[in-house]
Amino acid sequence: MAFEHVRKLGSSNSFRTGASPVVIEGWGENSMATDFVFVYGANMSRSELRSWLEGSGHDSSLVLSAQIATLSGYDYVWNYYSRGRGCGTANLEPKENSTVWGILLEIDESLLKEFDRKEGHPYFYSRGTKRVPVKTVSNGQVVQAWLYLAESNKTAAKDVRPSREYKGVLVSAAEYWGFPEEYIERMRQWDTQ
Repeated sequence: MAFEHVRKLGSSNSFRTGASPVVIEGWGENSMATDFVFVYGANMSRSELRSWLEGSGHDSSLVLSAQIATLSGYDYVWNYYSRGRGCGTANLEPKENSTVWGILLEIDESLLKEFDRKEGHPYFYSRGTKRVPVKTVSNGQVVQAWLYLAESNKTAAKDVRPSREYKGVLVSAAEYWGFPEEYIERMRQWDTQ
């Protein structure tokens, strides 16, 4: 399956904002409802995302676009253990004066239920009931997007460190997308198992 449509987007691409899915007009009877998801963990990696889509039998064209975005008022916390990965995996928590860099995915609305299944919504990682505002880096537009956070009853009181491999996936994704070097350096400083 081709995955070229998941790419860095220039400022000429426009995203619509709002609390409900967007319908792309002008496609005749095949108009498509879309939604947005802000990803900050392994889903930032094109290869990880593609592998999951193809391994689950989904058409990668359901991911319509991807671009760098920021989420204000949150920071990484390492308090969730993934049995599947055998290590701590990324989670976020509110933190004043902090910003998380990630990827804003525009997806076909039908793929949202599959993201729910992948993330274990609402039992492990939940997207809650409200979208959060994220800011696109290319043009500064604010888009309302779903954000998956680990459920508090599934998190630990102490740090659950990522493996070197998992941390490497996140750092490589940040490098691929061109996050600021000082942000990537901070990621490189994360302790591992």
